[in-house]
Amino acid sequence: MEITISIRQEAEPVAIMHLKGDIDASNIVGMVNKAQEIYKNPARNLIIDLSDVPYISSAGLVAIHKIALFYSGVPQEVQENSRPDFTHSQDARKRVKLLKPQAGVAETLETTGMKFFFKIFDDLESALKSF
Repeated sequence: MEITISIRQEAEPVAIMHLKGDIDASNIVGMVNKAQEIYKNPARNLIIDLSDVPYISSAGLVAIHKIALFYSGVPQEVQENSRPDFTHSQDARKRVKLLKPQAGVAETLETTGMKFFFKIFDDLESALKSF
């Protein structure tokens, strides 16, 4: 999986994490570490762009959840084969948004109930305005 980051200067900086490729156990630690790095400098708001992600495993869902918890102020250490922390935070929904999931990923988000945990947008401008 490839990860690129762009920063948009809105009222507060918003990081856009562009992901390309499958999200699975082989790459979640790098994804979470990159999100934590961005959080520390410069952006406390994050849009995860899933438009180029054809598949997300359960490990990938755990990673997105951990990122959301971290952005809401819940410290999370992520290691290989970690178990999910199902603690929910209202701030997580405010700080992390999902952008343009492909059909298979959208179906996985819906099937697992994560669709209701995150705000999901079809266009970048709407996602940016939501902060």
